[in-house]
Amino acid sequence: MSLKNEILALLEQNRGIPLSGTALAARYSVSRNAVWKAINSLKDEGHAVETVGRKGYMLSDESDLLSAEGIKSYLPERLSDVGIFTYKSVSSTNDEAKRFCITEPKKAAVFAAETQSEGRGRFGRSFYSPEGTGLYLSCILHPELPIEKAVMYTAAAAVAAARGIERVSGVSPMIKWINDLYIGEKKLCGILTEASSDFETGEVKIMIVGIGINVTTDDFPGDLKEKAVSIGVHLSRNQLAAAVITELYDLCENGTDFMDEYRRRCFLIGRNVTFSDGSRTYKGKIADLTDSCALVLDTEEGRKIFEHGEISEF
Repeated sequence: MSLKNEILALLEQNRGIPLSGTALAARYSVSRNAVWKAINSLKDEGHAVETVGRKGYMLSDESDLLSAEGIKSYLPERLSDVGIFTYKSVSSTNDEAKRFCITEPKKAAVFAAETQSEGRGRFGRSFYSPEGTGLYLSCILHPELPIEKAVMYTAAAAVAAARGIERVSGVSPMIKWINDLYIGEKKLCGILTEASSDFETGEVKIMIVGIGINVTTDDFPGDLKEKAVSIGVHLSRNQLAAAVITELYDLCENGTDFMDEYRRRCFLIGRNVTFSDGSRTYKGKIADLTDSCALVLDTEEGRKIFEHGEISEF
């Protein structure tokens, strides 16, 4: 790790505490001039580093640039082997994750970006990803589950994102089946899962979970103004990323049962909806969710169970 990144990691771990240039120089066995140059490089990148009198350097409370060092400073030790990669701009974080899997198919990793030029959601829809006001990240997981059970990772991602948001912001999102988070009647977070499977064994070997959260976005374009919402609370996006990552890996790797919580957060149970399974459209009332997160819908034709599809009206 470069001196600049070493110092950034230490500043993140000591937010609110000035660190003297002399102490930093001694810690890393470099000159104070080298420390000064590293601090200026961080400032040039956009990190809000303050000089506090003669006490030293400190990250401003307003500093909210995504960084691997910032995210790692909030991660538990048990996730220290997960690779963290951050970018100013990418086409999509899922695309970055896919490229990584070509050369590192067995490594757990996370990719986060300030903005996406081609962010996307389910069914190829675009996901609005303005710079600096959202959290856009993708996590690589290795489930080794039968492909028919892979949908549970999508459900787990929804619970993980809801828990992470709640922990850091105090805001409690609800879930729209199967993987969107809402506040009231407006969408807060979208989740896109993409899988790579072994056709011989029928197992999913690699799962890429993309999560896009509106944090402070308030200039939604066009019809999104009526459909989207942000957390709207000042917070550290690095801390939020770490909270979501921690919850996701804990749920998916430890096999924790989360369906009771999923049901509690699913605000459409008991409501009349319009649902499409891709070939037909149904109207009915959502009666329940199965333990495998399939939708139980009471229609005029009787009770039906769907593992995939989309709720278009509710």
